[in-house]
Amino acid sequence: MALELPNYTIEVNAFEAGVLMGMIEKEGGRVRSPLSNVWRQLVELKKKYEKDAGVVKRLLPNGSLEITDVYGNRIIRPPYSWEIGNS
Repeated sequence: MALELPNYTIEVNAFEAGVLMGMIEKEGGRVRSPLSNVWRQLVELKKKYEKDAGVVKRLLPNGSLEITDVYGNRIIRPPYSWEIGNS
């Protein structure tokens, strides 16, 4: 019989969530595996907020990710694993 642990709700602002995602991404599977539910929630929130803000992402032929916002700001960088479907 598996032990069912209680769930807790925490609050983070956009900056804190981004820092947490960056830290988990940097550590890879060693940290992401035990925090898989937290990771999934952070990815879902980030995608929702980007969509609501009008952010458009496009994978370029060279494998880079082009990110454009509603103001025309554009960033080109390598994609994170979760941005290309390997979450």
